[in-house]
Amino acid sequence: MAANQGKIPPIIRLNYKKGDLIIKQGDYGVSIYKIVKGKVGIFNEGGDREIPLATLGRGEIIGEMTFLNRGTEPRSASVRALEDSELEVWHPSTLIKEYEQMPPIIKYIVNQVIKRLVWMNQLVGKFSAKKEQVIDKGEKKEPGASRRIYYRKNLDQECVYRPVDSSPKVRLGGRIKDISLQGVGLEVGSKNAISFSHKIGDRFYISMVLPSGKKLDFKTKIASVRSDRAPGMLFLGMQLTDISGEHNKTLGFFLRS
Repeated sequence: MAANQGKIPPIIRLNYKKGDLIIKQGDYGVSIYKIVKGKVGIFNEGGDREIPLATLGRGEIIGEMTFLNRGTEPRSASVRALEDSELEVWHPSTLIKEYEQMPPIIKYIVNQVIKRLVWMNQLVGKFSAKKEQVIDKGEKKEPGASRRIYYRKNLDQECVYRPVDSSPKVRLGGRIKDISLQGVGLEVGSKNAISFSHKIGDRFYISMVLPSGKKLDFKTKIASVRSDRAPGMLFLGMQLTDISGEHNKTLGFFLRS
């Protein structure tokens, strides 16, 4: 794992069909996306509603807020393809050098603008939600027009995990506090970090049993680390990186239930 940490991931392009979810509000992730072709919609999620914030097209960027706050906070909004789209995906390590070379005053201004933009998005989402409740009260929406299928779920489920480059005999204990198709929130004892690295970018196998009784195994990498939620504990925002088709289907069924 150490040998790969210095490598900068290549820029790749991903294609999304109309209606595909690109970024999920509340998930952890660090990638930045440039729209090469097509259009995407940015929205906040409130209950079973999607509150539109903006529509972006060719040449525009999404995911930059997560880059500027170093991936320590979950995604503040969701993004869905409004038509067949092609996006260029940048890993933050490709930009961090240029960002760090910016004069401190410029970085300060940029960070202040981003904070205000996040606040404005939250404010717009709240007002839009209230407006929809008043205007659209009792009105039936077109079936499937803007409904989500998968939801992030809060849990308190035991799991075992280990670094991907460790022996299969290594079994570290933790608790899954939330889960989605894109990642999990994992709470672990800080003593686990004494024997094994628990830094952003570190990769782990996780094995757990869902409340439905179905077993899940998947690979993740740490997107954020917090130590202020409970004494002696770490909260890891884990981005899901690899899961078999069968286990992905199991997780999908669970999230829809």
